[in-house]
Amino acid sequence: MNAERFFYHGWTKFVPRASEVIATKEDVLVSLVPELFAEAERRYAVLEVSLQAPIGRRAIADATGFTERVVRNLAAELEANGLVTVTPAGISMTRRGEQLLVDLAAYFRTRQSVKRLERELVEILAMKEVRIVRGDSSRDRTVQRNLAQEGALLVARYLADDLVVAVSGGTTLSLVAKALPESTAKVTVVPARGGFGETLETQANTIAAMVARKTRGTYRMLHVPDGFSPELIDILRREDKSLREVEALIHRADLLIMGIGDAARMADLRQIPPAERATLMTGGAVGETLGYYARADGEIVYCRHNVGLTLEELGSVPDVVLVAGGSQKAAAILAMARAGVHGRLVTDEGAAQAIYQIVNSQRRQTHVNKSRD
Repeated sequence: MNAERFFYHGWTKFVPRASEVIATKEDVLVSLVPELFAEAERRYAVLEVSLQAPIGRRAIADATGFTERVVRNLAAELEANGLVTVTPAGISMTRRGEQLLVDLAAYFRTRQSVKRLERELVEILAMKEVRIVRGDSSRDRTVQRNLAQEGALLVARYLADDLVVAVSGGTTLSLVAKALPESTAKVTVVPARGGFGETLETQANTIAAMVARKTRGTYRMLHVPDGFSPELIDILRREDKSLREVEALIHRADLLIMGIGDAARMADLRQIPPAERATLMTGGAVGETLGYYARADGEIVYCRHNVGLTLEELGSVPDVVLVAGGSQKAAAILAMARAGVHGRLVTDEGAAQAIYQIVNSQRRQTHVNKSRD
């Protein structure tokens, strides 16, 4: 990479060389009429927050930093263009507004320096695409909402009739489902794996039902808890026709939406027995997804038996959307990428910068070790 780098408040920032900046038609238009882009950016900010419908003007003002008077004027302009509706209950986005938000998200969502970091992480993590939202969800919980919105907008791009969509569980995935724009795509939604000891709202079955409602599709549930022995799972397969049907759908998923978790926290949520937990912690597990626990170098040190997608099958799923962020999850995201978890990653600046720093530190250490040899 030919990016210039400098440090600001402890974070490495990326600045493209002047010769690398390619002017787009939009760039030229902004240079000609800069106030046009500024106004469009303000309207987009209000439109994006309106996805959390219905939402009041004060809440939008708090989220955007605008005054309530400015929000009132911007909302009136958006309503006049058929993008939102304004009622006593609050401001809600219309179907036309949702589609426009999907189309414009990639243009408005990032700064040039973040785009540079996105390209760096595509190479580091071997992802098809990386999208970074501003902030650190480990420090600011509102960033997790923005992360989920960005994930939902990316998912919306890939929805089409007759697709099988598999979803994993977790708090972030629950927020993605809630933020998903309504669609008429006739999809079938299934949980990627059996359920485990989370709250009902964040279980994969519940999230599958939420996504199906947003897409006007159908869903199938998987009633197999985590941790059953392979022998018991085989018995269930033989005795339960519905289980075999759902499992067949899962294994031919066209789109997988999943998260990545911290190994220790996921071990707690899944109520892993103490002896097994000691095994995965002794093995140095730092990341988890789909019941697979990996240490920092990507080696799988533990796996829970269940019905559903396996790590080996990920490469055969046409589109995989990963939504995970926060500086505290950086090591987990890096570990699972090294374990072979690839696709289109939506993350935040906190995780992205921390991943970059981990990799740089490891490279420097490798260089030092080689120098000593």
